[in-house]
Amino acid sequence: MWKERWFLSTNAKDIGTLYLMFALFSGLLGTAFSVLIRLELSAPGVQYIADNQLYNSIITAHAILMIFFMVMPALIGGFGNFLLPLLVGGPDIIFLNNISFWLLIPSLLLFIFATIIENGAGTYPPLSGIQSHSGPSVDLAIFGLHLSGISSLLGAINFISTIINMRSPGIKLHKLALFGWAVVITAVLLLLSLPVLAGRVCYILILPGFGIVSTVISASSSKNVFGQDGHHMYTVGLDVDTRAYFTAATLIIAVPTGIKIFSWLATCYGGSLRMTPAMLFSLGFVVMFTIGGLMKYYLQHFLGLQGMPRRIGDYPDAFAGWNLISSFGSIVSVVATWYFLNILYLQLTQGTPVSRYPWLTPQYFSDLFQTLFNRNNSSLEWCLNSPPKPHAFVSLPLQSRAF
Repeated sequence: MWKERWFLSTNAKDIGTLYLMFALFSGLLGTAFSVLIRLELSAPGVQYIADNQLYNSIITAHAILMIFFMVMPALIGGFGNFLLPLLVGGPDIIFLNNISFWLLIPSLLLFIFATIIENGAGTYPPLSGIQSHSGPSVDLAIFGLHLSGISSLLGAINFISTIINMRSPGIKLHKLALFGWAVVITAVLLLLSLPVLAGRVCYILILPGFGIVSTVISASSSKNVFGQDGHHMYTVGLDVDTRAYFTAATLIIAVPTGIKIFSWLATCYGGSLRMTPAMLFSLGFVVMFTIGGLMKYYLQHFLGLQGMPRRIGDYPDAFAGWNLISSFGSIVSVVATWYFLNILYLQLTQGTPVSRYPWLTPQYFSDLFQTLFNRNNSSLEWCLNSPPKPHAFVSLPLQSRAF
């Protein structure tokens, strides 16, 4: 029965699918908030949001929804649960991995309630203090984020335990795919740093995305990844030591981040490129990540240099041009997202079923023998059919020590 499968399942692939569905819902909700923000800023004066406190609450809701309820569940919970057992040759993720997902449901509900109760919740001091919020909205938001943090910590423990205890014989850590390394490093950093040093959490969360992009570019370039590599609150009254820590952490994390750009480009250089949709999305990520890293928010960077007001929905007429362009860009991104989701829906409902081994093409493998016996594979998931079985490896696969 579908109820038992989706509500009571402890299978990692089902839980990963639930994570992805949850992230999709949260991402669409957060995107709606971002479009509302950009529509308000599309022209000077009041467009849709007359209350500046409500405007700040929508900004807070957008940011937290996208980070804690979209990026983290998708990259870590979704892809981690689904792909990690395939990479290490294990049958499943170590229990209890189900509770990590179901804690996110009340967490999201609490945060939604915090947004709609009274004037909503804001996270900018002093607007988040008791003087500005006498009601329960900020308390609900904090409790919701606590539940989300517990979910992340439990998931991190599960991933670390799976990597250590459920690898198949012969799968040494140096044989682990880059996505597997990205998940385990993210889990370690979340477990150690999230409770006390969460200022760098945005950099931690990008690591699984780096692992996915590295895996796709490597597979689509017929080359190993070239080279492998293992902030903003300076004006709010922090003491000198705290500012020094966050400055050093930002500078240190920027070095491997910049190196990854060059490693991806060097991986593509001289390789036999296959412009599959996954490869095109990965190259688009590299381009957008480079622009975002160099220019921060690109157009908004120049607006900030010119003195664009923050935390209110109004601004002088001199800033109207750049804001209109940014608002138009948000509409374009929504149209692109809708188009992609429409294609995904049509493929799921009306698409032509592929073979059990859709990657068995001359571009990747010359015959089935190479796939089944792991001759040219970079990791174990290439040996499986599509979609993989609920327990992909009922018996642990043996990996030769020679490779």
